[in-house]
Amino acid sequence: MRHPVTISITIATSFVLTACELFVIGSSAPRPQVIERSQRTSMGVTHLFKAELDSNNTTAATELMVHSSGRKLLAVEKYELADEMARWQKLMAGKPITKTIADTLADNRHRVVITLDYIRSFSITTLSIDDAWFVTRIEDTPTPR
Repeated sequence: MRHPVTISITIATSFVLTACELFVIGSSAPRPQVIERSQRTSMGVTHLFKAELDSNNTTAATELMVHSSGRKLLAVEKYELADEMARWQKLMAGKPITKTIADTLADNRHRVVITLDYIRSFSITTLSIDDAWFVTRIEDTPTPR
């Protein structure tokens, strides 16, 4: 016959082991989406464009833009964009990108909506030319809820 203390310890131990988790492996929280800043993807070029504005390099940001037809911007068009670039820089610079959503408009054209600091959203139309993505249009949009 077993000792009553041994039986109660065994019952208590089995209850503790079945009632709660001893080890938690991994996390159930979703991992944040990592987007490479490059011209290889439509979302990547939007993040690269924002990074250039953050670093006060509007010239490089302008180089990431093309006409909606796909042709490179003329020097005069880049010059005329200077005021718009300054405006976008003022609205975007220094604010973290908190959400990125891509929508396919065509095989080579995507609309990427980035939300900055959970407050303001921008709809950026991108175009793929020779395996590189470029920005064609930027619009300040209402933040999706």
